Amino acid sequence: MNTTTLTEALRELKPDALTWKFGLYSTNKGRDGLELEWNLCDMRGISGQVDILREYLLKKPVAEKSVAQYSPFLSDKENIGAIECKDEIIRDQLSDIIISIQRGQTHAAADFVSGVLSKPVGFAFYGERRDDAGNILEQALFMRRGNPFLTGQTSRLFTAEGAEVIFCDKPILKFTSAVDFLMIGDVCYILSSGIEKDLALENRHFAIAQKRMGLIADANIISDYDKLEACVMKAKNARKFLDFDKGVLEYIGRLPIVEREEFLSTYGVTIDFNGRMDTSDAEQCELIVDLLCCRSCLDPLGRLSVGSNITPRE
Repeated sequence: MNTTTLTEALRELKPDALTWKFGLYSTNKGRDGLELEWNLCDMRGISGQVDILREYLLKKPVAEKSVAQYSPFLSDKENIGAIECKDEIIRDQLSDIIISIQRGQTHAAADFVSGVLSKPVGFAFYGERRDDAGNILEQALFMRRGNPFLTGQTSRLFTAEGAEVIFCDKPILKFTSAVDFLMIGDVCYILSSGIEKDLALENRHFAIAQKRMGLIADANIISDYDKLEACVMKAKNARKFLDFDKGVLEYIGRLPIVEREEFLSTYGVTIDFNGRMDTSDAEQCELIVDLLCCRSCLDPLGRLSVGSNITPRE
């Protein structure tokens, strides 16, 4: 994936060419984790608001941030994480969001502040362009955490009509120029790690880690699967499995026992009497996770790797 195209994508996006919807979401804890419940609210001139967000993103400091392949370890103060829409990390959640907005019911703005509907915890602008047959040609999504409605519960709101300042009894929406999540075309951009919770990315980290654990079990090169799994299912380790390298696992599996022991000793990993990687204690499990997920300070297959706290043995 080309991760240097955010600025170009924003410049190429023409909000007036798309049909836009404004959606508000609340969160519910479901069986599979956090679920978003979407409702729509009519807005006039919505493409103009999207264009304001677009222009803001093209200005400093957002446009100058580095764009890199998404990782939960990226610092969002310095980086923007990019990920393809079809990637298993985001694919299902993104599809659910878009379908919910496309099919969502429209409610009066007053319902969101009167208590008739759940208080929104975030909102989105979704735009699409279709051909005459109804096929989607272009899509864009701007998401932001936070309730955009201002109410007079803690302070009275007023508006001006000519020279007169009067009390405002209608719902007021306030939008900042910041965006937490962007989808333009086939690529998603995560501008703030705070949106990861609403996108249920942590759940995906665990699901992906569990899937990779199946590959490790099939390789039959660890001594105790349950102990390694307990280590992997910690949040900090599950996230590492986004960088899991199947090639490293396969390479270790092909090595004769003597060569395997020599290779693994470089990373502080020991083997048992059957030649399997020893997972008898937590420290060994942590070392194995870092090795398989390219978190070691030496890359096992000769590529530049992400640094960790592991010090290779001499």
